[in-house]
Amino acid sequence: MPAYAETAAEEPAPTEGAAPQDKAGDIVVTATKRGTSLQDTDLSVTVLDRKALDAARIRDIRQLDAAVPNVQFNESGQLGSTFISIRGIESNPFIVNRAAVYIDGIPFRELSNAVLNQVESIEVLRGPQATLYGANSESGLIVINTRAPSTTATGEMRVTGTSYGGGQGVVADGFLGGPLAGDTLSGSVAFKLGREASFLQNRAPGARGGRIGETFVQGRLRWTPDARLTVNATAYILDTRAPGVFDQEYLPLDIDRYNASYAEKYNGGRRIERFTYLNDAPKRTNEREIVTGASASYRLGYGTIDAALSYRQFTSDARGLDFDFTALPTVAGQDNKTKDFWNAELRFSSPAAKPFNYIVGVSHYRQDDRRFLATFVGPGTIDSFVRAPLQRASARDWGVFASANWSPISLAGLTFSAGLRYDHAQRAARQLAGSLDLGAGGQFVYRDATLSGGFSALLPRISVRYAPSPQLTFYANAAKGYIPGGFNLTAAQANLSDDVLRFASETMWSREAGFKWRSTDGKLRVAGAAFYIRSNNWQEIQVATDAQGRIISSDYIGSNASIDSKGFELEASAEPVPRLTLTANFGYADARYRDLQIDATTNARGRRVKLVPAYDGYLAARYQLASGWFARAELALTGTETLESRGEAVQPATQTIGLQAGYDGKRYSARLFVENLTNIRRGTGLAFRNLGFGNDGNWYSPIGRSRQIGLELSARF
Repeated sequence: MPAYAETAAEEPAPTEGAAPQDKAGDIVVTATKRGTSLQDTDLSVTVLDRKALDAARIRDIRQLDAAVPNVQFNESGQLGSTFISIRGIESNPFIVNRAAVYIDGIPFRELSNAVLNQVESIEVLRGPQATLYGANSESGLIVINTRAPSTTATGEMRVTGTSYGGGQGVVADGFLGGPLAGDTLSGSVAFKLGREASFLQNRAPGARGGRIGETFVQGRLRWTPDARLTVNATAYILDTRAPGVFDQEYLPLDIDRYNASYAEKYNGGRRIERFTYLNDAPKRTNEREIVTGASASYRLGYGTIDAALSYRQFTSDARGLDFDFTALPTVAGQDNKTKDFWNAELRFSSPAAKPFNYIVGVSHYRQDDRRFLATFVGPGTIDSFVRAPLQRASARDWGVFASANWSPISLAGLTFSAGLRYDHAQRAARQLAGSLDLGAGGQFVYRDATLSGGFSALLPRISVRYAPSPQLTFYANAAKGYIPGGFNLTAAQANLSDDVLRFASETMWSREAGFKWRSTDGKLRVAGAAFYIRSNNWQEIQVATDAQGRIISSDYIGSNASIDSKGFELEASAEPVPRLTLTANFGYADARYRDLQIDATTNARGRRVKLVPAYDGYLAARYQLASGWFARAELALTGTETLESRGEAVQPATQTIGLQAGYDGKRYSARLFVENLTNIRRGTGLAFRNLGFGNDGNWYSPIGRSRQIGLELSARF
């Protein structure tokens, strides 16, 4: 789908590093690893440029799903990781994302509250992208390009204040860039400082009010010593401090049922409300992410060589999981983890203008994880946690890939494409013997285990595209994706069989057909696609429970399941009269389990895949006067979805309204905004029974943001 652009008064000319455009003015898709006009792509893709992102006020990656059909962002709490479901292929907090995210060329298989600061464009590709990107891109790919240094001095400053039921927040962010040494070296600095109260408030006696502070600083350099060579370098640090907040917070879906069960019995007569809860466990979450990367592009006499190298470290110490979800002091939990990631790629691209062109390349991905869990029983402080043994896991992925396009001169308008990747993944895990104390819930026992193994896959993709005119394109493709198998680091109250410790590779085939159309003047655009996906060895989160529903193991991954998903998406944008822009999309996904054995007597066959809404839709209208004053309204629709595989915890359909009004000029902007106007309370992630008491009649899930009212001021120079 072509990017939609919502006009602004006296819009400055695009600067170097802005979302690229071809000679016809169409957005260029960079995720193909070769700049391709959006109209000429042979897949379903949504591109949001800087103007579109700013018009929709998308400041967090979790806000993207409303603007992109058949894409859903699930979260494990206000600070927990973000997991992406595309076309019915869900991800959840305990399985690595089935959709890959690349920010400035750096891969994020597990995305944690990514800061979208000074973003130039976002590309969302639906369907497997494993031929070019390897494992963990079987449902799709999201490519985020941030603002690059330019050869002219430029800057921006923005301050945003918000108010909501839980308190207030203030965020300041900005960008400063320009030449450092003539026309050959330029640099930039971007930053974000945020201080806000948690929108979920813990009302337990003695609980520390939840606060979240974020500090983000990024530096970038671009060196162009001559017309052939371009070198880019980036580094950033994101530091999050959240006293009084646990990163994976679960609230009851049914408030009245919960209050009837616990208000008098354990919560001292206190009752929770829509965005409040009662936990005795002391809470604190500290996170830090450090990233550095470099890339180079060298144009030869024939073709181009591109190279990229990056390193990323993510550390998290989250304390305060309240196992019983009440003010009763039973058991509190801690999750401490450190992850190191390395990524490298080298590729050669032939000249794109030739009737036959190709890309060949090699890639390497490495990940090292260190994690321990801790608990304490009864009353305690933030320093009372007793840790279980440290567990380690590692991943090593190597890939060799090639992709080619052929546009026969004798068959005008036709393009045939094919690609193939060989991917090899090495997985290893080291589990040390030990235990985790759950008080009345018993002891979780870790058995000593050293596990390793390799997983390989051939990942083909084929497509055909027909363009009878520059305004109309039809295409069809088929592609394979996969997630490597691996090993569980699992604690339990009894010995678990070896097939629980190991799980097989997941494979998936997707078939898609679609079209793209735009008017001659580009003011009306329509795109659509239909798809059918079948997955085998579906990797599914499992938790062993006893007859009363109490957990007797930590989470682990099984792969003895399968799913089917079919559906379609439609997107449109229009400028029916000057200064009025309309944007709409609709997605439908019927994703169902073909096989999923939940327990000895229950199979989820035929039930909808969890965390996948039956449909989603979006409608936005923006009108701007020549003077710069504007108003904007949006409506986001999300269909019914189940929050766990049994289909018992159901999130009803919701309709969310957002409003904006303000002034957008060449140098200054101001806007008032309201998000979630009707204050919808919505479950946004995987639901569980009570972790301490078992099946108490309630389901507990992360809860999305409450209504927010805010003022945003910005200046450009």
